[in-house]
Parts: sequence; C-alpha cells; structure tokens
Amino acid sequence: MDIDHLDRAPCRTQPLWLALLLALTFAHGLLYSLVIPPWQAPDETGHFEMAWLTAHLGRVPTVGDMSPAFERELLRSLYQWRYGEFIGRPLPEEMPARLDDLPPMIHAQRSRPIQANRFSLAYVWQALFLVPIRSRDLTFQLRFARISSILLNLGIVWLALQTCSDLLPPSRRYLAWPMAAVVALQPQHTFINSAVGDGPLAELMACLVLRCWAHLFRRGATAWTTIGIVLGTGAGLWTKATTGFLLPLDLGLTLWWMLARRDHARTWRQAMVLTAGIVVLGVVAWASIYVLSAVSPSGLGTMWNSAFSASLLWVDQRGIPFAEALLLTHDSLWANFGWMNVPVSGRWYGALLLLSGTAAWGWLFGARDGDRVPSWAGAITGGSLLMAVLIYAWGKLLTQPQYYSFQGRYLFPVMIPFAFLLVGGWWYVAPSQRRRVWIWSVVILIALFDMWCLVGYLLPRYWG
Repeated sequence: MDIDHLDRAPCRTQPLWLALLLALTFAHGLLYSLVIPPWQAPDETGHFEMAWLTAHLGRVPTVGDMSPAFERELLRSLYQWRYGEFIGRPLPEEMPARLDDLPPMIHAQRSRPIQANRFSLAYVWQALFLVPIRSRDLTFQLRFARISSILLNLGIVWLALQTCSDLLPPSRRYLAWPMAAVVALQPQHTFINSAVGDGPLAELMACLVLRCWAHLFRRGATAWTTIGIVLGTGAGLWTKATTGFLLPLDLGLTLWWMLARRDHARTWRQAMVLTAGIVVLGVVAWASIYVLSAVSPSGLGTMWNSAFSASLLWVDQRGIPFAEALLLTHDSLWANFGWMNVPVSGRWYGALLLLSGTAAWGWLFGARDGDRVPSWAGAITGGSLLMAVLIYAWGKLLTQPQYYSFQGRYLFPVMIPFAFLLVGGWWYVAPSQRRRVWIWSVVILIALFDMWCLVGYLLPRYWG
C-alpha cells in the first residue's frame, strides 16, 4: 500500500491503516494493563472503589455508602499483589480490617475520592463494565475495568488523527499519522490510559472539544460542532479538573471566530447559538466549581491567595526549585510508572528533552518552506497547551504549601496539541528531501523507547 496516499483524508480513504493503528493501540494498552500488577497505577485503589460502589448501588455513592466488605477484599488483594513492596512503603504485618486503619503513608489510605464526596462521570463508564461481573474476584473485576480505559484511548487516538488532519494544510496531512502514532505509543500516556482512573474520559472529552474547534474553523460552524464543544466542555469539567483549560479556550476561540467573520453577514441564528453557548459554558464552569467539585469557596480563596504569594524561585521542602519541578513534569509526561516511583534512566530523559527542544526550535527558527499551518490551528494547539500548563503550574506547583505535585499526566488532556507541536516542529528542522524519513525515524525511536520501558523497567520491576 502506497503510504503517500495517507496525505489525503486519512480516515475516509485509508480504513485499513486506521484499523491497524487502532488495533495497535488496543494491543499496546492491553499489554500494559497485563504487565502492570493490580493497584500499581496512581489512585487506582480509590477510583476503583468509587466505580465498584456505583456499580453495586446504581447511583452516586456517598461517604455513608463505604463498604467494609469491599475494603476487606481490597486489603486482601493489596497483600496478595505485594502492594506495599512495590510502592516502597511496607504494609503492616497484620492485615487491618478497614482501609482507614492503614498507616497514613500508604497511598491507598489517602487516595479515596469517596471520603471527599468527589464524583466523576468516569465512574459511571467504569461501572457499566463492572455490573455484569459483580460476583467475580476483585482482581478480575479490576482487569476488566481497565479495558474500559483502553477503549477510551482508542477514541483518543482516532480523534488525534482526525483533529491533526484538519489542523494541517492539505499538502502536509500525511503528518497526521505520525502525530496520532505518537499519541498511541507514548509510554506514560498508555500506562495511565490502561488503568482505572478518571483521566482517560476527561482526556477524551478534551479531545472531542479540540476536534470540534478544528472542524469548525476548517469547514464552518454546524449545530453538531456547537453541541460537541458545549457538551464536551461540560462533561470534561465534571469528569476531572484537568480539563479546566477548556473554558477560557472556548471563550477565546469563540471571540476569534466571530472576529474572523466580521466581513460576513451574521444571522440572528448564528448570534443566538454563540451567545447561548457562552452562557451555557459559564453555567457549567460555575456548577463544576461550586457543585460538582470537592473544592469549597473558602478553599478556592486560599489557593488564590497562595498563587499571589508564591515565588517562581520558591524551593519546596525537598529542595526542588520551580524550574526543576517543570523539568520533572516533562520527565513524568513521558515515563515515570507506578505511583511515580518507577522512573527510567536520566539519559532517556535527556534525550526526550532534546527532542522536545528540537521541536520548539523548529517552530521558532526552522525553514518556512511549503504551505503554512493556519493561524487558527496555532491558536487551538498553542492556546490549549499554554492554558493547560499555566493552570497546572498554578494548581499543582505554585499553590502547594510544602511539596510540588509534579505529574505530567495532568497535562494529558492536551496530548493532541503536544503531539501536533512535537511532530510539526521536527518537520521544520528536517532536511527538505528527507522529511518523511526523519519524522518516521523519530516515531520509531519513540516506539523503541516504549518497548524498552516494558522490557527494561516494568517487567524486571514487577515480574523479575
């Protein structure tokens, strides 16, 4: 099959390539879900507890619905799967009766959304997979629930392909395939999206919104794009706070689109749709902050004051300065498995930082031959990435009272813009006659890194 044909409308004309990409994504995620032992993903114990309670109750669980029977079974599974040994914090010699009886240093004791009455739409999706197997062993239920995240990741990769195709000029649409491949092969992204958590659904909703914006600017506004933006933003905010960048992005892009059409006649219908969309998004934002989240108004005020009193030169109690926290975020965006306790070699992190730096150099100083990326595409990708990083830096770094909470997974809702800018930057620095070879060589390098993470780190760590 001639790969040059991938330049044109990839999903419509190349169903075989799409099927292969999605099959690779599913097999890749399934491999990670089998290699990673139960409960060795961030907050997986607490997220699974919420999904399990939702499946058994058929409604949103509250603190009063905590199940002693479930906790005893979960504790037995923690001991069975060497949970304390793998996280580097030994469990008590005698198994306690409840999760709250574990020492505070044990993650499973503290990572419990049920105790904060923090509900996510992701638990409804996972509960649908648990309902038919409620009588099975808890480990089997967890493995099966992980498949729900893998299926969401298929949607993310498909949206990545479609979104990047719309963002690129026609002569460079073949780049949508390596961009989608980066999303599918990135190790930490696959690890998180093959575990039980609220991140995959939040990322899928963010990808849907970005897809609708790219479609709107490329082909014009429709009722479906407006509905997708509004509902995707609302569902994303309800699922996880990491999608908070969507609201300012939506408002900014709405203003951009209106100004871009200033020379065209505006109908009352268009004006009403845009106005209604902005109003709905505002209501959704208010509801997500004060009704659907566990953050109280007083807590928001404390965070606001902390942000203004924080210094960019602040060093946390571990001695980590702000700049290093950003670098560690970049490292964990690529690979730091388990409960952020299975890193890879510093040489790998250096090489990955070099790749990212090379992409940034390409966008700033690379050759500008060929068709240019539309300015609105830069606004969608650059704007979403910038908004997400600023919100992350404020919420996870500058407002933390003692320790930076650097975890690159909080930026996965902007994985499509990240892959777009990464591959696009490499294209600008590549020799003009060898660009395809250069791009696919870097993708192959990422694939080799991914396999080395499995063979050189995860298998020896958990099964050696």
